[in-house]
Amino acid sequence: MSDKEREQIQQAQHVDTDRIFTLPNMLSFFRLLLIPLIVYLFETDQYWWAFGMLLLSGATDVIDGWIARTFHLVSDFGKALDPIADKLTQIAVLFCLMRQYWWVLAALLIKEVTIGILGLVALHRTHSVYSAGWYGKLCTVVIYLSMFVLILWQPVFGVPADPTFVLIDSIVIVALILLAFVKYLFYFLRILREARADDTRQAQ
Repeated sequence: MSDKEREQIQQAQHVDTDRIFTLPNMLSFFRLLLIPLIVYLFETDQYWWAFGMLLLSGATDVIDGWIARTFHLVSDFGKALDPIADKLTQIAVLFCLMRQYWWVLAALLIKEVTIGILGLVALHRTHSVYSAGWYGKLCTVVIYLSMFVLILWQPVFGVPADPTFVLIDSIVIVALILLAFVKYLFYFLRILREARADDTRQAQ
């Protein structure tokens, strides 16, 4: 781990709070509640409403992070809850939009489960919750843009989304998922290797 990364982690830990019922965390809970509503609206062909609720979900994702950083309401609980709400939203909406391309959901699920387990192991070993890297954020942005486009395709053009576009979009999403998976894998493995080396030095 570089000195810069250590400094960033220490700064994040300095402003951490153990409080659960903060405004950022309430917004994350709100995003969880929006998931079944978005699915219902899409499945009943209320596409504009589904788009609006998904846009609201994405907006609260940005806002709760800004509030947490600005007003020093960052918490380990919030850093764990925020990506859970985000990933569950992605999985649910992508299932509605790309259920025929099962490999997109499979790639996302494998990545999230694997990285989630590594994150828990790292939390146990280092007592720190690690935030998303740029590769994870890029993947999330592309997935949300794809969901926005595919939800609005039917009401805007009056026909189902073009299969070729959906296929190309699926390939791009999977490529970014694999990029994030590999980057996170090496990131957490490095953290665990350094934690093991620290334990060895302390035991000597």
